[in-house]
Amino acid sequence: MNMTLKEKSTWLSLIATLVIFGSYTLNVISIDLASVSEQQAIDIAMGNLSQAILYIIIVEIIFQSLIAVAGSKADIEGDERDRFIALTANNSGYWVLSIGVVMTLGQLLLPHALGVESSIKAYFPIPLFEVHVLLLMFIFSEIVRFTHQIILYRKDAV
Repeated sequence: MNMTLKEKSTWLSLIATLVIFGSYTLNVISIDLASVSEQQAIDIAMGNLSQAILYIIIVEIIFQSLIAVAGSKADIEGDERDRFIALTANNSGYWVLSIGVVMTLGQLLLPHALGVESSIKAYFPIPLFEVHVLLLMFIFSEIVRFTHQIILYRKDAV
């Protein structure tokens, strides 16, 4: 399987995002709110978030640098096809992120506008619920973007 530099880079970003933020999500969801105070739960969640962000930065810098060293300047810059694939995939990720933002705004405004408490929050009692919904939608939009890019690269490679 012959992959371009951009495709290798996209695969790396997808795998790093899935592993690091997947672990982060599991850690946040598994916080036992019955055994810790609300402030302790927030501190644990923010510590996990700081750790995930640090890990993604380190992994991306190291491995993207290794991929770039193996390629030529033309490979790093990409061609028209790479730019088209990136643009198309960015549109997909943007739509997912937009829907997530609208859903989060609805989650925040629904109790005030209609006097109805959200049932979603009851099913997922995690600290800083709205912040995590926004973050998870951002991560999901990145996963969609990377996946769409890979699909377009693979479709073009056939």
